[in-house]
Amino acid sequence: PDPPQASGAPYKAIVYVMFGGGCDSFNMLVPHTCTGSKDVYTDEYLEIRQEIALQKEDLNVLNGPLRNQVCETFGVHPQLGSVQQLFNRGDLLFFANTGVLTKVTDKENYRKDTQTNLFAHNFMQRAVQRIDPLMDMDG
Repeated sequence: PDPPQASGAPYKAIVYVMFGGGCDSFNMLVPHTCTGSKDVYTDEYLEIRQEIALQKEDLNVLNGPLRNQVCETFGVHPQLGSVQQLFNRGDLLFFANTGVLTKVTDKENYRKDTQTNLFAHNFMQRAVQRIDPLMDMDG
């Protein structure tokens, strides 16, 4: 069959990229400027990452409106300049430190309410790769 013809209407898509392996979130998206109650870069990031921490001056700084974040500015890995450009243009966003629930629940009841092991990396990866994490239908 012939390929579909473009309608000319604006189009947006969500593209999910799963980095399986050495591109962990704290080595890709890094706190940069945090003027709130604590400096997350110094107090958490450097403490956790230690000798493998990315230096603040080496980061590609992300510009853009950030709301409800612990830091005003974040940076990305020095080799991710294209990610910085996409974000700064408004064509990319991050979902960091997210998980999948199989049922609406709260902090006190999630252990009995959900089938997903929220604090196991391998379970979260498997759940997020499902087309329908609520299991109404398999993909």
